[in-house]
Amino acid sequence: MLLLIPLLSSFLFEIAAGSPCKDVEVSTKSYTTEDATVLSQIAYISEFVVKCNPSSSSPGNLYALFKENIIPVANVAPNKYQLSWTEDLKTAQVGEIVVKVFDEDGYAALKKALRNGDNIQEVMQFTTVAISHPGAYKGPCISCEFLAALFSLSIAYYAVHLRVKFVS
Repeated sequence: MLLLIPLLSSFLFEIAAGSPCKDVEVSTKSYTTEDATVLSQIAYISEFVVKCNPSSSSPGNLYALFKENIIPVANVAPNKYQLSWTEDLKTAQVGEIVVKVFDEDGYAALKKALRNGDNIQEVMQFTTVAISHPGAYKGPCISCEFLAALFSLSIAYYAVHLRVKFVS
């Protein structure tokens, strides 16, 4: 009887854990800051839905690798995740940014590879998420304040010129 307890507990653990997420389908929506006239940072947000094979479990916790930094991915609803970060306006990336996403097993292998100095490109990723950033509008080439000052100076010059003309 005592021999059956460890066997039964391991069987129940396998049922509770389920099989890992297989045949992954990911649909993403992304947002990036495109107006940087008054901002100093660009925000990148990607919301994605993960669909697994019906016989497998949900992916659980996910982690993203961005510029050799590991970022936790927020679980906002069942099988719905959100990844976000900010970058300085001067160093913000433009174009398509591909971020690797790892599940728990991949996260453990990634941490091990980083700790040992191994090649992190060889670690098996769960999926990738692409975020497209077209760039940020930083304002017009000539600011409105400069145009107003230039307009004021031209009116003042014209007024002084007319006054000199009438007085003489």
